[in-house]
Amino acid sequence: MVEPNLLLFFVVILAAFVFGEIFFRFHLPRSIGQIVAGLVLGLPFFTGLIPLESNSMILVLSELGVIFLLILTGLEVDLKKIKECSKDVLIISFFSVLIPFILGFIFVFLIWNSLLFAFIAGAALSVTSEATKSIVLMQKNVIKTRLGEIMLLAGAVDDFFELIFLSVILLFVGNQTGTDLALIPFEIIGFFVAVFIALKLLPRFFSLFKQESEDGYFTLAVLIALGIAFLASVLSLGTIAGALVAGFLLKKAIKSEKVEHAIENHLKVVTFALIIPFFHLHIGLNANLLNLVINPLIIIGVLFIAFTGKMLGALIVKPFSKLNFRQLTLVGWGMNSRGFIELVILAIVLKQDIGFPQELYTAIILVTILTTVAFPLALDYYIKKYPGIMN
Repeated sequence: MVEPNLLLFFVVILAAFVFGEIFFRFHLPRSIGQIVAGLVLGLPFFTGLIPLESNSMILVLSELGVIFLLILTGLEVDLKKIKECSKDVLIISFFSVLIPFILGFIFVFLIWNSLLFAFIAGAALSVTSEATKSIVLMQKNVIKTRLGEIMLLAGAVDDFFELIFLSVILLFVGNQTGTDLALIPFEIIGFFVAVFIALKLLPRFFSLFKQESEDGYFTLAVLIALGIAFLASVLSLGTIAGALVAGFLLKKAIKSEKVEHAIENHLKVVTFALIIPFFHLHIGLNANLLNLVINPLIIIGVLFIAFTGKMLGALIVKPFSKLNFRQLTLVGWGMNSRGFIELVILAIVLKQDIGFPQELYTAIILVTILTTVAFPLALDYYIKKYPGIMN
């Protein structure tokens, strides 16, 4: 007799691997292929054969994927980079977040008359992915050029705005679950007190465990991170916020650069090879491609705002920047490249079941796919037509 969960695990990993490799062959992130795998497996023909959408194993591993991703984000965010950013970078980053957020907020509010939906959509449309952008820049061998560095540093500053958006959404969506509003300030204070204590004690605690292998350090780091995420959940702040803070704390606690890199590498292998496919597939499964036919104007409107908002955010800084319009346009294409924070936002929306419009959800998924696919094509075009534009 075939074990159902084993079969599902095999199907998910196989689909994620096949679609991921297809997209990778075209120099695109594997994550986009995995989302497309979810879109395909979510079609009526496949859902009739294999009911994946509501499978408990996929739901659990999807949530674990979000937690591991945010632990990695906390480990990788470099606050020193943000302090060293030039005026060009700061202004580009600010406006490339502000313009699409405002446009997305107004568009969604006018249609659904919901401040919560408008904020969620605005936040999802305003984010940029440093990871997907850096992969493309590396593949084209332009990561160390002037424009390449500006795009990457602007993405690092964007990370800061993304964390603010994520925190606000967690607070608003958390209130939807019936949490006593009067207790929220005390829960937040309690969590930050715990974080402050952990910040002081974790380095000493970590140094007590002299592990003989990198595996031991990795296990210890995961236990600490999951413990902090669980504490945040107990205090009604959510495992997502806790996972992000856990990443920051681990970065501070681990004094050895070698150990930090070992933990980070182990976490990446486990996360991206086995867990993240379930997260991406879960996101794709819950999108409905029929909305492309049923509500095309909403889909087109969201895509238009996503593309033009980022482009305007880059071009509007011309009076304050030494970059020319062609360079700023290319930067706009780079800032258009999306990543996983908007997917995390959608995962929160799915989990809380707040009645977020299905067509809006599908549109944001398409924004993630199309903007990520568009950047390498635009980069190729500009480099060939305007040699030296990156410098």
